Amino acid sequence: MPAALLNYRILPTARIGLDELRSYVVHSFGWEAWRQTSTQIQDTIAHIRQFPESGHVPVELEGFGDDRYRQALSGKNRIIYQLRNETIFIHLVIDARRDLQALLQRIVLRLM
Repeated sequence: MPAALLNYRILPTARIGLDELRSYVVHSFGWEAWRQTSTQIQDTIAHIRQFPESGHVPVELEGFGDDRYRQALSGKNRIIYQLRNETIFIHLVIDARRDLQALLQRIVLRLM
């Protein structure tokens, strides 16, 4: 019997990333490519919800808040998430080729 799916929340930073990703994919490759990418991301989130420990700690986040921050690859994209109190918090959805450390610095600076 498969494990129960954990609850999840897509945080505002992840929604912004999804919007940027959608805009880029649609502009560069068309709506059908976005539908495929979106489906792949949804499938990856469903996998995370069932097997939250299957992701690995991103190198950029090693030593930051223990090992609750993890990532899963979804095609050419990274999903950065955190398991907290039986809920998955999706923090970021970004192109895997982007510099995660620079992106995190920009986010932190915006919050200050």
